[in-house]
Amino acid sequence: MSFEVLAPIYRLMERVLAGSKLHLCRCVFLERIPTPKKILILGEGPGRFVVECVRRFPNAAITCMEESAGMISQAKANLAHCGLPSDKVTFIQADILKSPPPNGAFDLIVTHFFLDCFQPEQLEALVPSIAQAGTKDSHWLLADFQEAASGWKRWRSRCILASMYAFFRVVTRLPATSLTPPDLHLMRAGFILRERVETEWGLLKSDWWVRPNAG
Repeated sequence: MSFEVLAPIYRLMERVLAGSKLHLCRCVFLERIPTPKKILILGEGPGRFVVECVRRFPNAAITCMEESAGMISQAKANLAHCGLPSDKVTFIQADILKSPPPNGAFDLIVTHFFLDCFQPEQLEALVPSIAQAGTKDSHWLLADFQEAASGWKRWRSRCILASMYAFFRVVTRLPATSLTPPDLHLMRAGFILRERVETEWGLLKSDWWVRPNAG
């Protein structure tokens, strides 16, 4: 899997196809979560969310793990364009399937539009590996696509998801061929769902997961 080919146009592509919907989905809980000290962001892409984190939590140490060098360059340029300091952000270029996230006692884990890239057996190993990087009271923010519950909304979401997976399989060699909800893996890793917000007729979800000791 490699998003390198899409790095130069990914941000523009997202805006053309989805406007601000995906970014709003990422930021739903940003104003409500407790102020974190250490943030781990996986699959950040061109850096729209890390900009919001630096603005909202200027004293937090942020680690971004991203496989694409082009995406990392875009994220750094995005921070500079917004006039934000990058000294609080550590970028790690690595394939998370081959290199587990650093065990840095992160009190906030972020996986926006990331876990949907993996097959069920990959998620089974990946989610516990990510969870080990968190503290005993860490929070986990997750924005992603989902299949709507029923009716025309369900058929609409199925059509959109099928088109998306077909495109990304060809362009990025995406491992997954369909969407696997990560909820069961998160619960097995010791997290509980605190709140979920659904938008776009059930196609998008914003999740706030916490460990039981979290405030």
